[in-house]
Amino acid sequence: MKYLHKILNNCDEVSLLALKAKEQPLPFWQHLEVKIHLYYCRCCSNFVKQSNIMDQSFKHYFQQLDQAPPFKAPHALKEKLKGKLQ
Repeated sequence: MKYLHKILNNCDEVSLLALKAKEQPLPFWQHLEVKIHLYYCRCCSNFVKQSNIMDQSFKHYFQQLDQAPPFKAPHALKEKLKGKLQ
């Protein structure tokens, strides 16, 4: 029973492990601990869901930036900068 208590009360560690799992695979026992904890802890499961939504949003945003045409300065701004550089 002590082991189950440890799994359910380490939200800080589980949130870090959940973020780490996005970058690299976790060892089997850590993966199992995270899954069990997320099953019982609504706060941590919400954190993981929100983190996934933010990751998808950032991915979409940066993909949009890659597809956007490059920024072009107006001709007046170019001339003003040239004048200051001379």
